[in-house]
Amino acid sequence: MIQIAIIGLGMIGTSLGMALRSANPKESLLGEVEIVGFDQNNRAIKDARGRLAIDREARSIAEVVRNAQIVIVATPVQAIRDIFTQLATLLPAGVIVTDTASAKAQVCAWAHELLPTTTHFVGGHPMAGKEQSGALAADPDLFKEAIYCLTPDPRAHKDSVDVIDAMVNAIGAKSYYIDPDEHDAYVAGVSHLPFLLSAALVAATSRSPAWKEMAPLAATGFHDVSRLASGDPTMHRDICITNHVALTRWINETITLLVDLREHLAQHDSAALEQFFQHAKEKRDEWLKIKPNQRPGEDVFSNIHTVERPNLFGFRRPQPDRKRRP
Repeated sequence: MIQIAIIGLGMIGTSLGMALRSANPKESLLGEVEIVGFDQNNRAIKDARGRLAIDREARSIAEVVRNAQIVIVATPVQAIRDIFTQLATLLPAGVIVTDTASAKAQVCAWAHELLPTTTHFVGGHPMAGKEQSGALAADPDLFKEAIYCLTPDPRAHKDSVDVIDAMVNAIGAKSYYIDPDEHDAYVAGVSHLPFLLSAALVAATSRSPAWKEMAPLAATGFHDVSRLASGDPTMHRDICITNHVALTRWINETITLLVDLREHLAQHDSAALEQFFQHAKEKRDEWLKIKPNQRPGEDVFSNIHTVERPNLFGFRRPQPDRKRRP
């Protein structure tokens, strides 16, 4: 039986626990698992236990990682550095550490700097979530068919990467190997910028003296665009701070477009406005035609020849040569 420690029992950590516990051990390459959970918030532990996300609760980081083969850090990004610092003196040799943070370059740098060389770090980011937060918002099906980005540390043994790959498979997600800086540049535009724009819309309109009169008129459009503003403020804050370079670039690009639109409005340039909206419509329509959660190149590599390779826990799994993996 594999013992998995989850540090941080919010929506993602609890969802992971639920998904791993509900996986069929006869089909999962991890086999039987035991999930031990820890969170600084006792209420979160109680809620996660009530959702059947963990088998046992721990009272400290030292206790939760004791005897663990896999350690998942599912906390807000800025808490991870301190957790890695604590783990540095607690982890036995051979332990695999992963995370769920949506900013990978900074977390990977902390892991390389702080974690013992005898451990194996495989950065992770499931491309799935909700605007709700906390264990009560968790869902064991959250990761079904979702892309799960993996950013292994160069020192990580290939077998440890295979173990996390098997974990991703067990929860129904699809591994996607990507460079940390490349990951951050991409998600800043398609994940982090959207919740900034959502929050900005709510902030701009709710600051109006007429907000009480406007609010009843807000319908589907406002509801859809403002949805992400209901997300966890701490998580959003940490993402912005740890991925500020890439995010600033996308903010600047958006500002340029908004200034252009303001100029078109000032000049009553209907042709320019229509062209702008037509371009946006065409691009979104193209995006909607793409198969959901399709990894780049997945259709090309779907039938790639596989070979058998052992992993750290002794099971064997078919997988493509990593150099050719999409």
